[in-house]
Amino acid sequence: MSESNALTDRQFKAWRAFHQIRMQLLPHLLRRLSAHSALSEAEYLVLVSLYESDSPCIRAKELCHALGWEISRLSHQITRMQAGGLVKRETCPEDGRGFEVCLTETGRKLIERALPLQNNEVKHCFGDVLTPEQLDCLIELSEAIIKHLQEEHEL
Repeated sequence: MSESNALTDRQFKAWRAFHQIRMQLLPHLLRRLSAHSALSEAEYLVLVSLYESDSPCIRAKELCHALGWEISRLSHQITRMQAGGLVKRETCPEDGRGFEVCLTETGRKLIERALPLQNNEVKHCFGDVLTPEQLDCLIELSEAIIKHLQEEHEL
């Protein structure tokens, strides 16, 4: 590797710090999610997306885009969640080959119970730990990285 491709000490330290947060905070939050709501991360992400949507159903293609998933992953996940009564799959009126995912009443009740508990945990382990300035800085750096990925790499 050429010298110009090597990380600087500061870049390496920042990357390791980010990696440590990812490896410690996210698993902790997922354990808490499972403990208080019995939801997996995938179930939670699907339910939150449906719950926060302006319409009662979301096209599978749009849900895949929002979650960053492939259609096969979503299809398998929806099949499992449908068996549990959390969502239902409906034929897409505009495109008979596609499908829409709809939140059931059971799914709605579950996510309405899980959201405040998970939000409290995120606030406790993340939001309350950082100053307003640190939160602003984190937002700014996240936006810069996301912008680069969108402009320079296919997501």
